[in-house]
Amino acid sequence: MTPPLAIAVVRADEAAAARLEPYLTAGERRACAGQRAAARRAQSACARVAAKWLRLELAAGRRAPLVALDAAALEAHPRADYLACAVTGPGGPPRFEDGALALSLSHAGDLAAAAVTTARAVGVDVERVEARAAAFADEHFTPREREGLARGAAAGAPRAALETLLWSAKEALYKTGALDLPARFSFRDIDVAFPPGGARIAPPSVRAFALTARGGQFFGRAVLTGAFALFATVPVPPATALG
Repeated sequence: MTPPLAIAVVRADEAAAARLEPYLTAGERRACAGQRAAARRAQSACARVAAKWLRLELAAGRRAPLVALDAAALEAHPRADYLACAVTGPGGPPRFEDGALALSLSHAGDLAAAAVTTARAVGVDVERVEARAAAFADEHFTPREREGLARGAAAGAPRAALETLLWSAKEALYKTGALDLPARFSFRDIDVAFPPGGARIAPPSVRAFALTARGGQFFGRAVLTGAFALFATVPVPPATALG
């Protein structure tokens, strides 16, 4: 059985952070305040609350495969429940203080994302879609990945959107901590069959995929719009992958 992968995207600006502040512990508020830029403080606060909400949803038996989090959804749980599951950081990968579940956080511009799972690890990355110089693909993508991008663009998908989604997938896989990588590596060492499963991807798109990277098996969800790309993934135990 594929491990549950709960994902939330939330608007992350100063106004949103102010609304979500009551759901943060005093320690979390201090951690967010330690970020130098106001935008980073807002992103950190919103991503933490999103992770806490996902944890509470999983505890309630709801899988939350992908949710655009809003104020009404937050009120489904008492404030005390949010305060009881604090998220550590900054400084090192984020985690719940009690270590109950694995989580990953990401942010880009005025968006924040969180992913939570009962599996041993999870990675999430959200990126704003933007055109990148050819040197970016040469530096970070393998020849096979560049061929996949070319096929997707030839089929009519925007090249910038596809590149952003592929970069997001590689970042999310890296953030799981489950890849067997050399001590000194480049992102070309993470080779992803793209698009995953040979599926055609064009915005808007929401897909689930099986992935293989560095000999490991992963389950992932991808979101691609004209504005942003998001990828979240969890390692799949070998017995599950074979089944």
